[in-house]
Amino acid sequence: MEKMNAIKYTPKLAAAIAYLLLLVVVILLFSGRKIVSLRPDFILNQWPDFYLHVSNFSISYVMLAGVGFIWILMGIPSKFIVVCSVLLICCNFIYELWIPILNTPDIIDAYYGVLGTVLALCFLLFTKRFGLVTLKDEQSET
Repeated sequence: MEKMNAIKYTPKLAAAIAYLLLLVVVILLFSGRKIVSLRPDFILNQWPDFYLHVSNFSISYVMLAGVGFIWILMGIPSKFIVVCSVLLICCNFIYELWIPILNTPDIIDAYYGVLGTVLALCFLLFTKRFGLVTLKDEQSET
């Protein structure tokens, strides 16, 4: 029987570390909503209302980066990641402008969601271009 690998690539060490570091930073930013000691002064000085909207940024980033990182390891074409990003941006605006379930309509929240999506998309496209190594088929070596 021929073995089929769903994973075609492995991330380079720098790409894997960058993925984890960005994920930790985004989670720390999200945690700053409730834990005041995690709120850096330079963020509050620049954007005093940052922590009112950071959840949209964090959720959008984690959704796209989480799924997208697995997709690029599987060899899914970039156009699907871009389409997913556009759909996520559209969902942000639809939810923030027209769906008031557990939500107060707020266009600024949608913009933060767009920023999280764009950051994740840039990371994924950069990683796909420069941060992957082809996974060697173990059967061909034996």
